[in-house]
Amino acid sequence: MEAVHHNDKTGLNGGLATGGEGMNIKHVFVACIAAGMAAGACADEIRIGIVSGMTGPIAETAEQIAAVSRGYVDMINARGGINGSRLALVIKDDQYDPRKTAPLVEEAIEQDKVVALVNSAGTSQTIGVMQSRVLNRHKVPLIGVFSGSGAIRGPGSEEIFHTRLTYHDEVLKIARLASTLGLKKVAVLHQDDAFGEAILKSVAMAEKEYGLEVIAKAAYQPGTKDFAAQARQIVKARPQAIFLMSVPDATYQFMKAYDAPHGASQIYALSFVTPKMLAETAGEAKARGVGISQVVPNPNATSMPLVKDFNAFLSSPWGKGIDASPVTLEGYLNVRLAVEAIRAAGPRPTGEKVMQSLAAMRNHQIGGFPIDFSAGRRSGSSYLDIAVVGRNAKLMY
Repeated sequence: MEAVHHNDKTGLNGGLATGGEGMNIKHVFVACIAAGMAAGACADEIRIGIVSGMTGPIAETAEQIAAVSRGYVDMINARGGINGSRLALVIKDDQYDPRKTAPLVEEAIEQDKVVALVNSAGTSQTIGVMQSRVLNRHKVPLIGVFSGSGAIRGPGSEEIFHTRLTYHDEVLKIARLASTLGLKKVAVLHQDDAFGEAILKSVAMAEKEYGLEVIAKAAYQPGTKDFAAQARQIVKARPQAIFLMSVPDATYQFMKAYDAPHGASQIYALSFVTPKMLAETAGEAKARGVGISQVVPNPNATSMPLVKDFNAFLSSPWGKGIDASPVTLEGYLNVRLAVEAIRAAGPRPTGEKVMQSLAAMRNHQIGGFPIDFSAGRRSGSSYLDIAVVGRNAKLMY
């Protein structure tokens, strides 16, 4: 039997499914018996949850991350599970709608009995979870959020364990490089919500610190597909550098609409943008030369054990069809960290025990990648770099 994957794309069905949709608890029990498992095996399974935008504006990225998570869970189960128990992955679709995230997190904890959540995405979505206090009430950790917003760090976020630096850090890194290269006149593409608001504050700080001048700000609504107007506005401003402070799909669609001559402006994007999807959407010629901030190491440089393990996973049956990218490596890092924390929590782990095992990680190594949540820290990594998209959509570091 494969790991139990809950693929409830509507967010309305509370049933569990084995690699599909709509299978209820009774059917899972029958499936366990049919697979020759002891009656207690299903009862003893350990459930990990993902609540993310499986449909909507970040669907392609969310599915890549979910595929990594599913494959890793299957691999751990094939190797005997954790402390004698199998893992199950519960996936719920919030459609990238902040109003739906917290109720689905509550559902995953109360009905599906997850002991940890992993690989979620979205600033407004995570703020909603924080404001609901659902993680605090149930003492369940959220491990690895694909958002670098400072608004989801600090007081009220004690149950959220981050493996990436903040957008503020990314913006400053990009701004420092642009300034060093003499690119002082900057245009910014930003989302019109809490995510974009936080980004603009960081850009304003970088503007002062590095002597930049923001000459154009182009806003878009979440879910926008047509970026012709934003592209025209930015091209007309004739900036030396363009900061694409946007979610992945918005970045891809903007670049598709962007029609300035190659090299007219140096373009930079945030870390969750993947070069392959950028090239597939906008064309390889437009993708080439774009700088992308990085919060994980080069996914193709196997000198680090984490990356070597990641590539071995991609070459295995469990990683079949998954591309090596910074985003999929980050997803792999997060689910691997979750599994290590669950293992350290001992037999019959609870959310609170998993949180305790995370908080005890001091100078911890995930395949040579340092993680430190000791002394109350909730940002476990300090890794940051910038790579440039080269030929065949390969990143150059």
